[in-house]
Amino acid sequence: MILPALLLSLAMAPSATPVEVARAEAEQNVKSPAGRRYEGVVIGQVDGWLRPAIRRCLEKLPKEELVSFDGLVRVAEDGKAAEAVFGPETELARCVAPDFRDASFPRPPKPDWWIKIEVRPK
Repeated sequence: MILPALLLSLAMAPSATPVEVARAEAEQNVKSPAGRRYEGVVIGQVDGWLRPAIRRCLEKLPKEELVSFDGLVRVAEDGKAAEAVFGPETELARCVAPDFRDASFPRPPKPDWWIKIEVRPK
């Protein structure tokens, strides 16, 4: 009985894309003309929700926890974040993770489009 329960729990557990895979996909996507255009549009819009999120987290975290990271987001066809992973997964990344997951993005060139958002706190 333990084995079926274990298999069921494994089947139901969300499987996150490894950071290395997400980063490689995002870096490949931005090499295309459509990817470069999309990145420009995303970068122009990210500041509106990311800056307040970082500011909120900066107030809560000690200075030694303010480490740079990349937010890697798989954008669904409708512009919603289907998945977000972080590399490295810092305290700051964990703090802003809900904002990444709740953000709306422009419709991507293709469904399940990976993007990379570099976060460099000052």
